[in-house]
Amino acid sequence: MSNNNENNKKDPLLCHWADQMADKIIREKGDLDSYTCASGITPSGTVHLGNFREIITVDLVVRALRDRGKKVRFIYSWDDYDVFRKVPANMPNPEILEKYLRYPITEVPDTTKRNENYARHHEVDIEQQLPRVGIAPEFLYQASRYRANRYAEGMRKAMQNRDVIKACLNEYRDDAHKMKDSDVYWPVAIFCGKCSKDTTEITGYDGEYGISYKCECGNCETADIRTFKGAKLGWRVDWPMRWNEEKVVFEPGGKDHISPGGSYDTAKLVSKKIYGWDAPITMRYDFVNLKGVPGKMSSSKGKVIALPDALDVYQAEVLRYIFAGTRPNTEFAISFDMDVLKVYEDYDKTERIVYGIDKAKSEDHFNKEKRIYMLSQIDGKIPETMPYQITFRMLTTLLQIYSGDADKVIASLGDVKPEQEERLRRRIACAWFWIKHSAPDCAPEFCFELRSEGSKTKLSIQMADAIKRVKEQVLPKLSSFQTDKECQEAIYAVATELGLDAKALFTALYQALIAKEQGPRLGSFMRIIGQERLEKLLGSVEGVSEEELKKAASEKKLTPAEIDKLPLAERFSRRVILKVSKIEKVEQHPGGSFLYILTLNCGEEEPRQIVSSIVKFYKPEELLNRNIVLVYNLKPANFRGVRSNGMLLAVSEGGADDHDTCEVIFADDFEVGTILEPEGFDVPADVAEMCFVKPEKFAEMSLCTKDGFVEIDGKKIGANGKFVSVEKYKNGAIH
Repeated sequence: MSNNNENNKKDPLLCHWADQMADKIIREKGDLDSYTCASGITPSGTVHLGNFREIITVDLVVRALRDRGKKVRFIYSWDDYDVFRKVPANMPNPEILEKYLRYPITEVPDTTKRNENYARHHEVDIEQQLPRVGIAPEFLYQASRYRANRYAEGMRKAMQNRDVIKACLNEYRDDAHKMKDSDVYWPVAIFCGKCSKDTTEITGYDGEYGISYKCECGNCETADIRTFKGAKLGWRVDWPMRWNEEKVVFEPGGKDHISPGGSYDTAKLVSKKIYGWDAPITMRYDFVNLKGVPGKMSSSKGKVIALPDALDVYQAEVLRYIFAGTRPNTEFAISFDMDVLKVYEDYDKTERIVYGIDKAKSEDHFNKEKRIYMLSQIDGKIPETMPYQITFRMLTTLLQIYSGDADKVIASLGDVKPEQEERLRRRIACAWFWIKHSAPDCAPEFCFELRSEGSKTKLSIQMADAIKRVKEQVLPKLSSFQTDKECQEAIYAVATELGLDAKALFTALYQALIAKEQGPRLGSFMRIIGQERLEKLLGSVEGVSEEELKKAASEKKLTPAEIDKLPLAERFSRRVILKVSKIEKVEQHPGGSFLYILTLNCGEEEPRQIVSSIVKFYKPEELLNRNIVLVYNLKPANFRGVRSNGMLLAVSEGGADDHDTCEVIFADDFEVGTILEPEGFDVPADVAEMCFVKPEKFAEMSLCTKDGFVEIDGKKIGANGKFVSVEKYKNGAIH
């Protein structure tokens, strides 16, 4: 591409919003030897997808500048000399972290023991992942720079002009929030030289480099900021000071900072009046929401989803495509549910337009799609060979047929070129993750597993004969079918010949293949499975009497969707495992005064741990060695850094807030390990295979106590003719 900006304006390919921003930077900042573009964050917790939006926004503009022949410095600043203000929920040993509140985050230990300190733990997480999406900034570590006294002159200038800075900060504030003339303002903050905390108060300034302070620990001293390691500018001054220090010409900001009169506007004033640097060009980026987050992700970090989580579901080019195809000032959601399929379809459509497989609506449309595609590539280049295209949906089908074996999937395709394989394997990994972790919640109908060889499928005698006819008449022709439709029509012909409802025959075939009533499109599905494997699966069908069928139906494992249609008590029996468990240890939760950590004996080799918020209702000795009712398969969750694998049942007074009244439901009359069921129901045969139940699904069951007994839908809960009862809240709500 030409280095001449005027010529670049005529290049129809440079039509992206990042190109528009690059043109604006060059126009307003002039033709520079180098353009510094900046981003940054405090590594106080997991760097999530909202933070990643800022990083990739800068990366896209950097690429646009470089495509114009410009030399660009992309810096990413770790603001790791900020104070540690809050213990996060997803780090172990919160009681240790709590001791380091008010310290610089680089002096807080990494309680995972993986890295040298807490800040570095979060820095490494993102630094190791960014190359996967083609982003390679120059990382700047502010703790090291401050401790090396690099910013001594910047701090001196701020201290000498603190009244001017005070006026800048007041410029956009209303009268109620302005600092008064009598208010003392210091632009520098101090970490105590003795205790390292920021619990300090500046008491004097000598007009040059000497700052006097006192600390709550009792330490008092005058520090020379040319040698003292604990001085730091407040962020509203630190930000513009570093603009000048690094000669930044572009830095985007979240809408909370870029709004009129926000922190960017005040920083702009400070930058010009104190440091003589025109503020960088900026642009606002909006929030990133999440949709359909699978439990594997949300359980470890609450609702915080980081870059590696997204790359579990989206191959790098597709994740870049999501951001490149959306203007930064537009709020949007990254989906982990069924919308994933649509995102991949959109990306593949763009790819086909770029390679001329699909026709663009116009030349402008072609240029727009091609530019987005270029910016979506890890290296910014369009591959010489078109990447192998296979839909995400088809990949999930193939992967389940071949039990997740990528080599077998690629071999089954037959026409994958060596230069296409690496990218295809990354898509395969994403499809496998999605089908195993997202689809069970959002698309259970997509999930299946081929029956194991040797397992018997029991069908009616009529349907077994029909399956045999398919085996004899359709399978020998399978390799000769040119299309999936031909295979479908051959199956329809068998149904017509036997006078059967075609839908019933299709259902029987699905039952024989995957033990479900529906699945992937049958013609395509059978052609993928292949004749040899189909003969074994269909050969295992056994025709049985109606009586045997009814018995088999009662033992059948239902899908979550099928279970949801059952009457409440039966649904409860199929979804929830209540197990009598003994409390063998009671500990105070180190991160929550209202929480106990309970160690339980569930009748198994290994003990189980749960967290319960019953401290204000029970003393440890009132719980120890008592049998309780455990929701055994409740989805695990973290409570202030401690994993809870289940929940004890308790009842509150009818109509009362369950935080005000609480009676633990004890089950001392039952043996440890007993599984409790609604009256009239036996323990399901597949109880060992039952999935986790989400807390909200459990809450929908509406357990209660009535006349002293635990009930659901009018049926008492118990086992072996005995039922669970309570003493205090005999007509209450169970939680």
